[in-house]
Amino acid sequence: MTQRRRVLLLSPLPPPVGGIGTWTLGILRSPLADRFELRVVDTSPTEKSEVAGESRMRFDRVRDATRILRDFVRELVRFRPDVVHVNTSYFWAFLRDGLAVWLASVAGARTLLHFHGGDFPEFVKGTPPLVRRLIHATLRRADRLIALTGPTRVFLEETVGVESVRYVPNFVRLEDFGEVPDRTRRSGPCDVLFVGWIIPAKGIAELLEAARRLPELRFTLVGPTRPDYLATVRPQVDALADRLRLLPALPREQVIDLYRQADVFVLPTWREGFPNVVLEAMAAGLPVVATEVGAIPDAIENGREGFLIPPRDVDALTAALAKLATDRSLRLQMGASARARVEACFSPLAVATRLGEIYDELVPPNDDLVG
Repeated sequence: MTQRRRVLLLSPLPPPVGGIGTWTLGILRSPLADRFELRVVDTSPTEKSEVAGESRMRFDRVRDATRILRDFVRELVRFRPDVVHVNTSYFWAFLRDGLAVWLASVAGARTLLHFHGGDFPEFVKGTPPLVRRLIHATLRRADRLIALTGPTRVFLEETVGVESVRYVPNFVRLEDFGEVPDRTRRSGPCDVLFVGWIIPAKGIAELLEAARRLPELRFTLVGPTRPDYLATVRPQVDALADRLRLLPALPREQVIDLYRQADVFVLPTWREGFPNVVLEAMAAGLPVVATEVGAIPDAIENGREGFLIPPRDVDALTAALAKLATDRSLRLQMGASARARVEACFSPLAVATRLGEIYDELVPPNDDLVG
């Protein structure tokens, strides 16, 4: 009997619902689970932790990092993984994630560092020289590096060489969404949906201003937030109460229902990796208005599956939403193109196959143990 190779993922899991956590659940449910024994050390923050658009050292993050590394070391000893797959969004978390790479390497596991953000080169260039040298050493220590965006891939290849760098996009489970709903006979105002963290870096202020300028549209914003930021935007939200809903983080099934009820999806984020919410909206047959950051341009061709706009540009955001709101045939055409692109390029099978190939590079199948 052949034992499956063991893969330990250092990665978040819901709750709260987030892009990397959703990605992790998808991998656990993918065909990879048939070939490899997968286990996760959950890096999600505690209930009292907050998410912010900026990165800064805080006591709760130090406490969480200590807990996570303790659990990680325990799994290195008990699980004895062949491969350790570290999903990182970097910034302060990179201290924890980089240390995990070194610990796993010392423990004899092959290591894979997976970058789920879109501005890693900018992050590294903005660090002090000593920190930058430590980051470069960690990149060289990892056996493989996975990039989600073209700029990150180029930066990594220039730093460590092309032989260690791989590109793997995100994916979406089409079966979760079923057939695209028939939106041809819908009447009433155009429904615009946002899914994500309700924080400044997601472009919430710009979105609320665009909503104010477009009184004929209805808006739904769903996602977790910080109490202090919620208090800041509460006046704008209350002023739009007759046509804007602000919902907390919801179970995935309810979020999928919101995709199906919407006419347009919007993500005016300032920075991003490869956001799952964009792929989910496309899977639901929605045209997307999003900023041209991270890997979003890899998913959306401007004018085909939606519109790409500059970050923090309220005028461009308002114009794109207005154009879709007033042109149903364009919405339907772009939504159909979005669904077709997801089916062709961003399926779980395609991504799981690519990840499996990388795991095979690190620990070839003929290295499996026989028990």
